Amino acid sequence: MVNIYCNSNRCEYDIRALVMAFFPYINPCYHITGDNDIKESNNPDNESTDIRISMYERSIDISCDGIEKEHVFCEEPDTKKYRDELKRLLYSVLREATGEELMWGTLTGVRPSKLALKRILSGHSEIQVTEYMKKEFFCSEKKASLCTKVAEKEAEILKKAGFYKGYSVYIGIPFCPTVCTYCSFSSMQVSDTDKSDELIARYIEAIEKECRCVRELFSEKRITGIYVGGGTPTVLSAKYLSRLMDIICSNFDVNSAEEFTVEAGRPDTINEEKLEILKRAGVTRISVNPQTMNDNTLIEIGRKHTAEQTIYAYNLARSAGFDNINMDIIAGLAGENTDDFSYTMDRICELEPDSFTVHSLVVKRASEYRRIKEADGIKKYNGRRIERMLDIAADYAYRNGYEPYYMYRQKNKAGLSESPVLENVGYAKAGKESVYNVIIMEEKQTVAAIGAGAQSKLVAPYDPYADEVTGVIRNSNVKNVFEYIDRIDEMIERKKRWAYGQSIN
Repeated sequence: MVNIYCNSNRCEYDIRALVMAFFPYINPCYHITGDNDIKESNNPDNESTDIRISMYERSIDISCDGIEKEHVFCEEPDTKKYRDELKRLLYSVLREATGEELMWGTLTGVRPSKLALKRILSGHSEIQVTEYMKKEFFCSEKKASLCTKVAEKEAEILKKAGFYKGYSVYIGIPFCPTVCTYCSFSSMQVSDTDKSDELIARYIEAIEKECRCVRELFSEKRITGIYVGGGTPTVLSAKYLSRLMDIICSNFDVNSAEEFTVEAGRPDTINEEKLEILKRAGVTRISVNPQTMNDNTLIEIGRKHTAEQTIYAYNLARSAGFDNINMDIIAGLAGENTDDFSYTMDRICELEPDSFTVHSLVVKRASEYRRIKEADGIKKYNGRRIERMLDIAADYAYRNGYEPYYMYRQKNKAGLSESPVLENVGYAKAGKESVYNVIIMEEKQTVAAIGAGAQSKLVAPYDPYADEVTGVIRNSNVKNVFEYIDRIDEMIERKKRWAYGQSIN
């Protein structure tokens, strides 16, 4: 057990996140208490780790397992500088108390490259930005360098795309042939749904209504990217996939977009007819996602396809004329070691996709994998299995002409993980990067999201000569598919208020 005793609820989110990075297999108990209680609390049976934090107007005092540090400074409370000082002090105490170094230092957020991108756009050099990440946030040399390389590529992509002049569209198709054990998305297993054909037809009708709304709201802006994700969009029958493409093409200027991506995703949902439908609609980029090339693992995680089916689907897409194919891989799948991961990378190497994305497995609250892990009991993981897998992928990328172009980290709010939360990295050959992936990660452009559970982000106004946007306003559709269909008119009204900067509550 890990107890956090603090005399204030100030910065609680940041404190929790950093403590969980040091203790990824434990969900800490947070206690708001008085100064005397903090000083007098003890742990006579020594079965828990107690972290004591006292925050004052101009000083912070932190102790853990006999390590105690105090910092006096002149920053105002409730400012970013105050929060950063607190995290640096807490990191120093926990590092000494545990003997652990975190590769990402004090950074616990989803978008670490945002910090580097801001400085790149301000004219700082690669060396300056890397040193800044190391000094300010205690990032390791490897992670600071990765972050800087990604930021440089992002700056290049964003400039080319003219992102501040346009907007992008995301369309979510929350259906899958089966639900993977690690998945926490609000997707439905089509085969388990009564009258699934009727449900999909009604869902597509609702999607069409929301597409018309978005087209009208942003009629004065140029569309940058269109991204159809899921779920698994290609689980739709040819009939409904064709209908979806017709809706998209009739509402958005597909030909002027920098990119039109569809996640073909599961190899067992791909055939010649569906690929022809996508090609005819003007889709420029697709994903064929193996996750692993080990058949035993595929069975374990609930995917009903084989590695050979992945290869077949990939070659089928090449034959259909797709020259920008991405493949997703997961590092840290249950039962896999570094040899298994290396085998997957070798098989991917033979296929030569235009890009590949490596995801670090995190135990998500809503996943079947979490239920299994809780039943088995979470044990501290000895070693850096996932980190070594990420190194294998990075080495493969370097040797085969891929460069990292976007990156993010997932949240592990459940406190259940075999290792500290690491990064997900997208690698691509030159000119094959996904513009949408960069836009959604860096939040530099408005994204109108359509479908159940889709989250829109309004970024306005943007000054191309400034470092950052003035704000991001979010608007989420309901996650439940049946609710989304029944409440589509309400979702559209909420989206209108969102687009005009009005309250959506």
